[in-house]
Amino acid sequence: MKDKKGFTLIELLAVICVISFLGIIVGTSITAAIQNVRKETSETQQKNIISAARNWAAENIYALPKEGESIVVSLHDLMNGGYISGDKDNQLMDTKTNQPFSKVGTLITIKNEKGAYRYTLSIAYGKDNINLSAPVVILKGEAEMTVSGTFVDPGVVAYDQQGNEITEIETKIEDQNGVVVTTINNPGTYTITYTATSKDQSTTIKRTVVVK
Repeated sequence: MKDKKGFTLIELLAVICVISFLGIIVGTSITAAIQNVRKETSETQQKNIISAARNWAAENIYALPKEGESIVVSLHDLMNGGYISGDKDNQLMDTKTNQPFSKVGTLITIKNEKGAYRYTLSIAYGKDNINLSAPVVILKGEAEMTVSGTFVDPGVVAYDQQGNEITEIETKIEDQNGVVVTTINNPGTYTITYTATSKDQSTTIKRTVVVK
């Protein structure tokens, strides 16, 4: 009887190379598929935020801007009103980046263009420890504004959990060096921080102003 011939070392190495190559292809395909799913889910989340803003607008017609004007609402405002929800920790996670959307930094600008409202989403990330019972603060005008000469602040409107307007708003203006100033008229970049407080709960929202 002839002895059974086994694989030679070269044949074994060839098989190992083929298996490794197939593993790389399969692994790359799976990784790409996961990334695509996360990206598509993230895009759906962003569309859901816009949809939540549209629902908010439908129930808060009194707060909508006049023709040619804008307002800005935050993700916190939408979550506060129950228009969109987060996880058990009241955080809304972006599946693409695996980071939480900032509830006070993620903003939706609603602009009235000849009677039609345009919604623009600006995303920021970070875990906010803000309570959902904290006040709702709505920016009048854009969150980022560029002006020439003296800036006239359009301000904000704020409401408590019961829908009552909060008239006392704490406003702080800082220049690009972090120095607190009282007016915005010199060229530079400024940050305006608005804070509304009700029943020991506070909400802060910011506006960036560039003076040319």
